[in-house]
Amino acid sequence: MHKLGDLNGVDALSDIEVATALAEVVDVQNQAAADKYALLAQFARRGLNLKAGHSSSSHYLAAGTRVTLANAGRQIDTAAWLTQHPTVLESLSNSDIHDAHVKEIYDGHHHIRTADPTLTVERLSAAVARLLATAVDGTAGQVKQQAQTLGQAAAADVRARYEQALRKQQERERVQREAAERAAKKRAKPEPDAERHLDEDDDGDDDDELLNRPPPQPVSENSALNLLDLYLQSNGRTTIRGDVDAVLAEKLRASLSPLSAPQPAPDGSRDPRSASNRRADALSLLLDQRAGAGRAAGPGTAPSTVNVTVNLRDLLADGTRAADGSAIGDPDWPFHLAWTGPISHSLARLLSCDAELNPIVLDNNNVPLSMGNRVRLATPEQRAAVTVRDKCCIRCGMPAQWCQVHHIVFWEVGGPTDLTNLVLLCGECHRLVHNHDWGIDFGDDGHPRVIPPTTIDPERKPIPSFHRQRRPAA
Repeated sequence: MHKLGDLNGVDALSDIEVATALAEVVDVQNQAAADKYALLAQFARRGLNLKAGHSSSSHYLAAGTRVTLANAGRQIDTAAWLTQHPTVLESLSNSDIHDAHVKEIYDGHHHIRTADPTLTVERLSAAVARLLATAVDGTAGQVKQQAQTLGQAAAADVRARYEQALRKQQERERVQREAAERAAKKRAKPEPDAERHLDEDDDGDDDDELLNRPPPQPVSENSALNLLDLYLQSNGRTTIRGDVDAVLAEKLRASLSPLSAPQPAPDGSRDPRSASNRRADALSLLLDQRAGAGRAAGPGTAPSTVNVTVNLRDLLADGTRAADGSAIGDPDWPFHLAWTGPISHSLARLLSCDAELNPIVLDNNNVPLSMGNRVRLATPEQRAAVTVRDKCCIRCGMPAQWCQVHHIVFWEVGGPTDLTNLVLLCGECHRLVHNHDWGIDFGDDGHPRVIPPTTIDPERKPIPSFHRQRRPAA
């Protein structure tokens, strides 16, 4: 039998051996995922992140596995949730379901609980059991559909119970009011029959719990259920997927409608774009307008700000390959957008034609040439230059857009606001540097390094900036 992990002879395997080995790999993968969740739950429960110098388990996981903080936080939350639903974890370990099913069951549980916050633990557990049964026999997409169905049913049920409780309360108030009026007329106490009527079939405790909460919203109006995801595809395009409430959808449609109307050609022919094409174009135009909203109105206002990063030698290269021979798919390709990644040379030039352009020229070590001055706060140009060099938080990899510019030698004690004294740190790592003895210096290559405290590494060996570390992906 072929040994798992030995891929040298895969092409020599028989068809049955390939299929069998693949099934075994999937089983191992599911078992490993279950083990990972169990270990993460224990790690978080024991607070081991503090021993490693991190304020949260999420920050520890993000720094150690090269995933985003949001991704790490979700894994930690899922692990904790699975301790409350061991049947789901056991099904994953037995390979009855896959990690994708776990994600949808977890999301479905949250969706149903949000749709009806009054659900008891027993009813929520029953809903999870139904989602698990769907997962065992179906796809992750079917689990999501089942969760949406259960969420809608839960929302409709709590709305009906709320309205019934409200009617009962109104009826009680009416009976009390009429009894008080009759008693006032007779100058006597309310009739015993009226009091008994108030108590008949009265589950007042449950009604009070419902009525003391905000009125439950229909699923279509519940903004707490809103989702918007952007998935970067392997071909460089991005898939947008969302699920929003009626009000947000109305805002979006109202904003896009005037911008997505068909535009006849100059010769009067019909707009060749489909409705979907027009909406996409309208969204782009809407974002352009929003980007220019903070600037003074008037002709010639640029719709966006673009940082164009290019090595000095690449300025002399043609548009198909960089000076070092790299092409658009290579890691060293010099033209990038901050969120989406590499773009063609022609698109970079197109964006630069209608933007506030920040040209940043790099030396042969990819270190921005000096742009600094001696004010306390980094200028926008300096921040852009530091972002080019560091690309993300130098310690944990948090995206640059969520980072702060830190003075290695504190400005209060004479540290200059120069590029050789500035690095990118996220808020969490910034606090660690200021309060927990983490240090920073620069290596011979001109890039910053992180120095752990002695409590973590007695030798305090410098660690390369996050994006320059060579670690296997999680």
